[in-house]
Amino acid sequence: MPEQPTNEQYNPLALFAIVIGALLLFAVFFIGFLVAPLAILLVFYVVYSAMDRSKKSGGGHAPAEAEEEYDDEVPDTAADRLAREAAQRRAVMERMEPEPVAGQTDRPGP
Repeated sequence: MPEQPTNEQYNPLALFAIVIGALLLFAVFFIGFLVAPLAILLVFYVVYSAMDRSKKSGGGHAPAEAEEEYDDEVPDTAADRLAREAAQRRAVMERMEPEPVAGQTDRPGP
């Protein structure tokens, strides 16, 4: 006896499963192609802001000319602290190049 073809009917559970599967595939696409690059950009932003904050807070070492030996036993007075800060500022200013004045050129001319 030959097999009789089955009568296909509308199955709402199958449609529901297809919709859920499509939504899951879209979620994978969304996470893979949109959220991952944003996470990479977030890492770059955090590193950049940490470096910028370190520069602004003076995270670098003092110049060699301004470094002096101080006794830890003797507390700094206000005058000592001001003198040390002035020496450090002077050392920084000496390293900076002067900005050209408007209309002034380096080449000699008439």
